[in-house]
Amino acid sequence: MVGDNGLMLTTNDAGKTWIKKEANPRQQGVTPGQRPERPGGAGGGPPAGFRGGTPTLYNIYFVNENIGYITGARGTILKTEDGGKTWNKKVARNENARPNPNRRGGGGIRANLMGIQMISDTVGFIAGSENTVLKTTDGGETWLGSSERARVGETRNNLENIWFVSPTTGWVIGSYGTLLYTTDSGETWKKQDAGVDNNLFGIHFVNETTGWISGQEGLILHTNDGGKTWNEQETDSFDNLHDIMFVDEKVGWAAGDFGSVLHTNDGGKTWKTTKAGGSGTIKGLSATDKDHCWTVDDWGVISAYKGE
Repeated sequence: MVGDNGLMLTTNDAGKTWIKKEANPRQQGVTPGQRPERPGGAGGGPPAGFRGGTPTLYNIYFVNENIGYITGARGTILKTEDGGKTWNKKVARNENARPNPNRRGGGGIRANLMGIQMISDTVGFIAGSENTVLKTTDGGETWLGSSERARVGETRNNLENIWFVSPTTGWVIGSYGTLLYTTDSGETWKKQDAGVDNNLFGIHFVNETTGWISGQEGLILHTNDGGKTWNEQETDSFDNLHDIMFVDEKVGWAAGDFGSVLHTNDGGKTWKTTKAGGSGTIKGLSATDKDHCWTVDDWGVISAYKGE
């Protein structure tokens, strides 16, 4: 798991103990001890680590036991190919930025990067603040996309998460009920009205037709027709639900403010509200099966659920 100030924790005993690790990322294309060159042969900055201080890390996503990614603040993208032993820093570029020959790395995106998903060995997507959507076609080595910085007085729209149900069809969710979908592998994105203006935070599909979205003020939306229609499920909760996950079409969890955890065994027809170990805001949850689920909150409290 990851968190504030570059925090990274790992466990290999089902969460009984957690060990702090250092990312120490290398810049893309720079080996340890090498100083990156600038135009005109001028010396560059340090070859490793984060410039401008260690950013908050928002999300961690593993494709398999070896290949994984971390997304974070200020355009942070990290990739590992050895199960997290070492991490390499990747750069996100704005495809609409004008080239600046006097600035090395011009056009880099500095948005907060949130949800990430690889849909094949080579193709993947990231969603982030300021309407940021990024795409890679080379296995996460380079990322290209668009980002819209809000002007003074404008409302900034943040994209919080992303989920593809197939190589061609995917969803992005965000502020003020933002719901975008693509049917052409992210070449174009269309808006869909889900009938709500709540901020949307979490999304999870168990197959191409059945999925859920969690959001502000206890909101949970459900679709069983591939996202053509979204119906609100009754939760009796007013807490913001920052993450949601299902292990099959029946069993799932949603979690959010004040340590609230919602659990269902009938596909969301009914939700039972419980509390995790802390009283902070739960930012993430992960379940491996119907009997094992973990949550982490912004006070650093890790809680585990084990079925009877």
